[in-house]
Amino acid sequence: MKRPAGPALLFLMLLAVFAFLFLAFLRSPRPPESPTPPPVPVPRNQIRIGVSDRPATLPVWALGRLLQGRGLRLEVLRFEDPGRMWEMLAAGELDLVLSTLDEFALAVPRHDPGVLLFPSALSLGSDAVLARSGLVGPMDLQGRAVAYVEGSAGGYLTLTLMAIHPGLHFRTVPARNPAQAVEWLRHGDVEAAALWEPWTSALQAEGFKALWTSKDQGIMEVWVASRQVLKGRGVGVEVLEILAGSWLGLIDRLRTNPGLATNAIAEEARQKPAAIHAILQTGLKFLSLDEARRVSPETLVQTMQAMSNDWSLHGAFLPPAAPRNVDPSTTVDTTLLETLALPEKGLLVEPSESLSPPSQDPMEFSPNLVPVPPTTLPSPGGPQASPAIPAEASPSPSSGGPSSQDGPSPTVSPTSENGPEPTESPPGPPDS
Repeated sequence: MKRPAGPALLFLMLLAVFAFLFLAFLRSPRPPESPTPPPVPVPRNQIRIGVSDRPATLPVWALGRLLQGRGLRLEVLRFEDPGRMWEMLAAGELDLVLSTLDEFALAVPRHDPGVLLFPSALSLGSDAVLARSGLVGPMDLQGRAVAYVEGSAGGYLTLTLMAIHPGLHFRTVPARNPAQAVEWLRHGDVEAAALWEPWTSALQAEGFKALWTSKDQGIMEVWVASRQVLKGRGVGVEVLEILAGSWLGLIDRLRTNPGLATNAIAEEARQKPAAIHAILQTGLKFLSLDEARRVSPETLVQTMQAMSNDWSLHGAFLPPAAPRNVDPSTTVDTTLLETLALPEKGLLVEPSESLSPPSQDPMEFSPNLVPVPPTTLPSPGGPQASPAIPAEASPSPSSGGPSSQDGPSPTVSPTSENGPEPTESPPGPPDS
């Protein structure tokens, strides 16, 4: 038998050495792979709250001062995208959300994010559809472009505008945030925009006209808790009771000692107290404990179902956003209010600026806010009007508290000093 030549023999020897080393590697014990570290658990004394830059969320910034005395820490996260906020609540990455009832009605079929605990406030003029000069009524929007923030109360406000006015149809242009909608409106890229304070007062001071406001179609603000918290995970139900009592105690302070509470909000939100005071007094009504109790869970469920129908007719649940089949009765539970007692009043912060107290005249609800039968659809596939604010929420004539001011709204420029500041620059206008 002929032996391999020199180069071939060398190749065979190298191949044998490689095979030996490979087999030795396979037989040698290998250290176990280190497992992926679990996420850092959130401390049980830390409450994570999601909010948008709406006037009714301003007291949240002072809420942390009241909770500190109970050994609790508040983490407030602001969202430009309401959809992302509801996703995080559904995933248990947030404990609570303070938002509007119409936004929650939109989020339930999409995410089933949580359970409504109690109503907190009513927007009765703080939200508005503002139009350029020359447009004097809602029907002047026929065929024009109207901007709104996707998934926000402004979107529902524009939807009801078409529902209440048969035959009216305009093109809706979703904006990423209020700053973008304002930019489009000022540059003439859209003829109208659905916004809220302080943007509404600032634009009206520039000559823009309010064609439709939350006086015509009321907007309710609500507290919603994640299902994980209600099941005992995270902060737990006991902490929710403490937070609810502290919130309602703070609202009581806004009525009885508005200067002290307003200064605390301004300092935590890093705004001027006078600007905060003006925003809170422009078409915004915070509910007391008794007023919140008078809003029955049945009314909330029925109103949400009507709002969900409106969103559905508007096309909000078309594929790929297929809705979930959620039992409406599982989305509202206001039993937290039944045994709730307001905490003892403690000092928030020494007042550093004197503010005039708000008017003590009771805020009356518009008759248009009482639930009414659905109106005739303006066109095939058009939205259906729904009851916005239940009549049970109306305060008694003897109740005091903040009220909307008569005459022109106070001018509040949306800057870092006088109102919410946009977190990023808006992109270019939509294609015309």
